[in-house]
Amino acid sequence: MFDFESVQQLRQTGQYEAAKAVVRQYVETAPNDPTVLYQMAWCHDSLGEEHAAVPYYEQALALGLTGEDRLQAYIGLGSTYRVIGQFEVASDVFHRALREFPDAHALQAFLAMTEYNLGQADQAVGRLLKSLATTSSDASIQTFDRAIRYYADHLDEIVKE
Repeated sequence: MFDFESVQQLRQTGQYEAAKAVVRQYVETAPNDPTVLYQMAWCHDSLGEEHAAVPYYEQALALGLTGEDRLQAYIGLGSTYRVIGQFEVASDVFHRALREFPDAHALQAFLAMTEYNLGQADQAVGRLLKSLATTSSDASIQTFDRAIRYYADHLDEIVKE
């Protein structure tokens, strides 16, 4: 049995190398366990070892990681691809994730960052505006909900006389 509580405690206290060492032992004993692979990806990411994290995220997802961990792995993988400059791949990851988790607004935010990197600022801003309108409980946002949603798809619209 894997003691992920101890790994989490090591992370919370900033002992990322120690957490990685513990998870590495788990990887050696269970190399096809998607949860263990996801934990190793997370360890690499937290240490700024993005390139090393990618195959662990990919394997964890391919081997059937489930639930909240699956969502977090998609975010980690897509974000990692974005950070290392593989914007098209990141976009593909986020679109794939949104098919599985259509209500995950964090995915929308990370996809918007990726769209920005791809030079798709209008799509990125529109995506963020829709997400804002959907998730905000701010009264002033809710007052203008209809207009915000409309302009999210019509950012360049200019009304002529």
